[in-house]
Amino acid sequence: MARIACIMVADFSLAALVRSNPAFESSVLAIGRSLAPHAELETVSVRARETGIRAGMTIAQARAVSSDLIVAHRSPAAESSAHSALLDAAESISPVVEGGAPGCVWLDLAGLHRIYNDENEIAAELVKQVRRVGMAAAIGIAANKDLAHLAARCKGVRIIEAGREREFLDWIPLDMLALGKSERGDDLELTLARWGMRRLGELARLNPDAVGTRLGRQGVELVRLARGGNQAPIVARRRAEFFSESIELDYGIENLEPLAFVMRPMLERLTERLAIRGLVAGDITLAFGMSGHRNFSRRIAIAASSNDVRAILTLINLSLEAAPPEVAVESIRIDIEPRVPRPAQTDMFIPPAPAPDKLQTTIARLTALCGPGNVGALSAENSHRPGAMRVEPFAPPAAPLIPADAPLKNVTQLVIRTIRPAREIEVMCTRAIPEFIRGENLGARVISIAGPWRRDGEWWKNGASESPACAAPQQNQALHAIKRNGGPPFGQHPREVTAHNLKSFAGSSCAASSCTSENGSALNSSGQTHDENARTESAAERERGFIRDYYELALEDGGVYRVFRDVNSDQWFLDGSYD
Repeated sequence: MARIACIMVADFSLAALVRSNPAFESSVLAIGRSLAPHAELETVSVRARETGIRAGMTIAQARAVSSDLIVAHRSPAAESSAHSALLDAAESISPVVEGGAPGCVWLDLAGLHRIYNDENEIAAELVKQVRRVGMAAAIGIAANKDLAHLAARCKGVRIIEAGREREFLDWIPLDMLALGKSERGDDLELTLARWGMRRLGELARLNPDAVGTRLGRQGVELVRLARGGNQAPIVARRRAEFFSESIELDYGIENLEPLAFVMRPMLERLTERLAIRGLVAGDITLAFGMSGHRNFSRRIAIAASSNDVRAILTLINLSLEAAPPEVAVESIRIDIEPRVPRPAQTDMFIPPAPAPDKLQTTIARLTALCGPGNVGALSAENSHRPGAMRVEPFAPPAAPLIPADAPLKNVTQLVIRTIRPAREIEVMCTRAIPEFIRGENLGARVISIAGPWRRDGEWWKNGASESPACAAPQQNQALHAIKRNGGPPFGQHPREVTAHNLKSFAGSSCAASSCTSENGSALNSSGQTHDENARTESAAERERGFIRDYYELALEDGGVYRVFRDVNSDQWFLDGSYD
């Protein structure tokens, strides 16, 4: 048999207002249709009722009873956020949840007996989760949605056991239902009292057709409810793709410091909603309603998912400081994209990793200090350049999978310690063979050598900045010059023919047609001499294209190093050392 639970928050508009502003919790608070003295009060808080204030009084009458009365408008933004939080609290218990009127949520309890001992434990957990999102709720559990809603209206926790629904309905007084007026404008409760009906169960003996003729559709619904309610199943809602919190400000905020003060409790409520669902905060979208009916939107990428409010607020402040809103902010909406946290399961045979929540919190704080894109793990870039790296989101490495029949290696492997940036050194050579190395904290004779190994690449980037109209004639002239000269220069490896060499060949072929300066040096089309142009291109080539000869050297002092010679500049660099 189906079991349905109903979560209901009494005086929901007041509860939503108190949730968005906890300072109202102990105040004499009421919601009015307007703030004029003659306006009537729609809803009053428990503290206001204790002082004698009732709904329907005018503001002037209520202030005569208590001078501490605070009257506020209803906040649709606060009510929408509170209702979403109520749905999140329900979904933390059951995956099948249906939202009703504001402040009312149903959830299906099917299968939860495998997790909880009984329905009393489920109800206690629901009360706890709703309290975590900033509200107090009544819980009703019964066989269908209508009975569960009636049980929740009784306040507290009310569980209608299977087979005792008739007993419960016979007890429900009609004044608890707040029947209001019929379609004809008659007071339903007064009409039923004239018929001698005081409790809901007494309506079950009436003919629905006759009641419908006199009271309309509402009368038929009352009879149906008195006979046990509708057995319609719960229609599960779609999972939320974003978690949102909204607030409407009483006045505009122009400075970032008070704006951050207002956003902090909103972030705390959002992270609490994420936490009860077992999720963490991802990318954030800010939407500000500003004075003059202007809008402001900003998306903030979160490199490390975390529920740490301080780190998230720091990232928001950094983004707003870079480009703040131009005018005063009158309303705030924060949308957070939920993410699944990294699982905590690790391998038994690797060093223990930090807890996932603490790790993500630390990474988020580092990102807030260093800026997005500057914190992560280094990985090899898809490039021909040695040592090219990129930053990726950090995650502890997975345990290596070693087959059970894998042979054991008894050979000790050397580990190279890469030096970045490569350190410039001085190498003395005999017949192009390194003989002695001298540099910072380094100076010894070479006793063993391996190499060289040539590595080159990215030469095609040297002409990337030129327009196609200028680059094509130069390349054609260079190719004609190579053919006319019989190939590449003598003694030069074919792989050393780079874009710089192509330009040099083109320049030599058209030197006769170039103009000269006052001192006789040739000028190019931009007014530079060939010597100045060669120096400029050489610097650009070192920055982009490269040709390197790598060596591994064992020195007399016992060290083993990896060095390379940059062919373009004829300079030597220390690239790493073997430990």
